[in-house]
Amino acid sequence: METSKTTKRWIILILLLASFSATFMTRFIWSPLGSTVAPILGISNTAVGSFMSAFFIGYVITQIPGGIMADRVGTKYVLSVGILITGLASIGMSLVTVYSVGFVIRVITGLGAGVVMACCSKTIAEYFDQSERGIAFGILLCGPTVGLTIANKLGVYLLTAYSWQTTFRVTGFIAIAIATLVFLFVKNVKSAPLPDGEKSSLLDGVRTVFTTRNLTAVCLAGFFFMFLSLGTATWANSYLTTIGFDKVTAGSIMTLYSIAGILASLLTGFIVKWFKLNTKTYLIAVFILIGIVTLLFGFQTNLNALMIIGFAFGFVSYLPNAHLNALTLKYAPQRLAGSVMGVQNCVFQLASILSPIVIGMSVDLTGAFRACWITLALAPLVGVIFLFVINDKKTAVES
Repeated sequence: METSKTTKRWIILILLLASFSATFMTRFIWSPLGSTVAPILGISNTAVGSFMSAFFIGYVITQIPGGIMADRVGTKYVLSVGILITGLASIGMSLVTVYSVGFVIRVITGLGAGVVMACCSKTIAEYFDQSERGIAFGILLCGPTVGLTIANKLGVYLLTAYSWQTTFRVTGFIAIAIATLVFLFVKNVKSAPLPDGEKSSLLDGVRTVFTTRNLTAVCLAGFFFMFLSLGTATWANSYLTTIGFDKVTAGSIMTLYSIAGILASLLTGFIVKWFKLNTKTYLIAVFILIGIVTLLFGFQTNLNALMIIGFAFGFVSYLPNAHLNALTLKYAPQRLAGSVMGVQNCVFQLASILSPIVIGMSVDLTGAFRACWITLALAPLVGVIFLFVINDKKTAVES
């Protein structure tokens, strides 16, 4: 009986991974298609870029509402409907003939995707205890890389063999298939109703995060961690070309970074569990190490050194995220797990807006690209301050 239950939760985790991957597949499928579709729609490069921004607008909007709905309606329904929306919207993109309609559809794609993280997190909280949540989140957080890889590989193949419309349709049908599997096989996890006389508010999750010291500290530490991650993803390839490497070589270095990141994401939960490490202490050490490796990477010009350090950079950079999410669930009241995760992910995602701009400004103001690596290296070190604020002897108080 116990074996059957264990098998079931890992199958559910695979479905959650597929769901999370689908959001990144639908987000990034535009990347290989943009240059082909732009002249057909008669749009500029700025408009091409705005289709990616449009997705992000929708994605941020539904983070907090998605968490609230996960708590109140249940993860099965919110997750399957969210992925269904992204799939249908992707199919809708194949019918676009004017820019304005495409922009709206991309926002809708993001709206569907924005509910996924909160639903996945609440489901993990139901099936995995605290000692295993780092492992579960590590597997879940391979989703961005899996989705990006599918978007690039499948997108290019379908575009070459068929058409950009077919590419959007196939992407959409994959998402719809995943939504169907989630609806059929994932248990509906939702919060129990409050006892008579107790009232709840739609903003309980927001209030809980910003009135609970540990949750506020985790959110802010995660913001600075994401600031580093998004800044690296945005500027690393450009930096490598400015120091004399062609785009193929720069891409090879960052491919090693990504491979190392997948390995780290898969292993980080096991590292903490096997060696019985304190999560807070582990994160502090990793944040400091990330700052050091960031500087080492940014001040290298030798190809072999960049390959080696790039791999190390990717590995250490992907160690924290699973545990930041696990800590959030540790300190969140069980009935508000979805709402709190929605707020947390919204705070994390704000780094997606600020980091590329701030790093670009640092380069413009100094005239030196290495300024970006100093700025990025400072981010996890600031994050350490908030990690020290966490009182890891405290656990969640149901409220």
